Amino acid sequence: MGPVPSLVPALKVFREISATSLSRARELVEELTRDGLVGTSSEMELLKARLQRRGLPVDVAR
Repeated sequence: MGPVPSLVPALKVFREISATSLSRARELVEELTRDGLVGTSSEMELLKARLQRRGLPVDVAR
């Protein structure tokens, strides 16, 4: 995922999925836009689906 016009949708996704703090959600979004995130196939597919529902372009690389 590259730069996004608004971080709000991505922040909401991370807060919904992991019930994390706003500051941690921001860190995760920054990591996602820089280097990407690492996780299981199921975790990444869930994250991808949630982000895409919010209109964010994202892809999962294996």
